[in-house]
Amino acid sequence: MKVVTLWISALALMLSSLTVNADEIDSENPFRMLEQIAERMTTRIAQERSQIESNPRYLRTIMEEELLPYSDYQFAARSVLARNWQRLNEDQQQEFVEVFREYLITTYARVFTQYDETKHQLRFGRGGDYEGQRRVVVRAQLIEEGGRPPIRLDFHLQRRNPNAPWMAFDLVAEGVSMLNTQQAEMQSSLRQNGIEGTIQLLRDRANVEIRLDEDLDVSDFTG
Repeated sequence: MKVVTLWISALALMLSSLTVNADEIDSENPFRMLEQIAERMTTRIAQERSQIESNPRYLRTIMEEELLPYSDYQFAARSVLARNWQRLNEDQQQEFVEVFREYLITTYARVFTQYDETKHQLRFGRGGDYEGQRRVVVRAQLIEEGGRPPIRLDFHLQRRNPNAPWMAFDLVAEGVSMLNTQQAEMQSSLRQNGIEGTIQLLRDRANVEIRLDEDLDVSDFTG
């Protein structure tokens, strides 16, 4: 199965919700937080399907409104650059975070074009102990119609201090980490194009057309 297929429903289920505001989600409990967002997702998709079909770019609006409050994209941006982050000046760091944010929004929107609420179901495992923890992994299974084996999904969340809300920073599907995939791509681009070329690469990808008839593979996001 294509890598991108492993991420399709998980991203949509986790990051989309039914006209929900950030303060309506229990971001202090990482397990409940993901469950609440997933519970509201199906209704929103059904309600806004016609708008999505008439204007696929509207998916970016949904991702920006629903994803960003629960995504530690700043941490992810630093992580994909690894040690190269310290080599950037302050202006370059800020620019990279901003363009990486836009790139993520478009990436999630494009993945979301592949989602079919009639064929996918996400089942969360039992909640674990998170008190006093800085990072947790919320495990789930993606169930698809047709009798295919369930796909194992691990949502990685963290909080920056004991009083901070939980935020997602990575999704691992059957052992494939989105963060590691993006890191490998950014490191390769830095070697070939430098930081300015890498920023332009992300900017170009953030501005690609969003189409509902795409047959996506992971190479569509990294190559």
